[in-house]
Amino acid sequence: MKAVFAVIAALLVVSITFLVIKENKPMQPHPRVVEIASYEVDAILRSYSNVVAIKGTGSMRPLIPSGEPDEIVAWAVLDNSRDVALLGAGDVVVFSHKDGSFVIHELNLLDGEGWISSGSYNKFYDSGRVTRQNLRGVVTLIYKLKP
Repeated sequence: MKAVFAVIAALLVVSITFLVIKENKPMQPHPRVVEIASYEVDAILRSYSNVVAIKGTGSMRPLIPSGEPDEIVAWAVLDNSRDVALLGAGDVVVFSHKDGSFVIHELNLLDGEGWISSGSYNKFYDSGRVTRQNLRGVVTLIYKLKP
């Protein structure tokens, strides 16, 4: 009888361990962040063909600092050649929101409608999905102003 309980306990431990490992897959690394001085901004903007300015709303702290309303606190370099099918949880992307604004957030979950995203600092998911139609690019590098 003790042997049966030992086998059942071992199977439970293995099953629970498998579920935890499967659910806690490592996410994609965040893009590299480089601090720059304000006088370096013009040179950086000329160095890349696909750079977007980021306003510091605070939704992506600590990756992107928060700032005053409408204050640009960083610039993101985008790779717009990646297909939405090749994205993964943890990728930081820029997409157009249904209200027409551009959003820089992290991908969390994929469902039948597209990617569910959120700001890394937010406790809620974005409304809508990131899809092939609204994806503007994957963030590969962030330049943020030195404090």
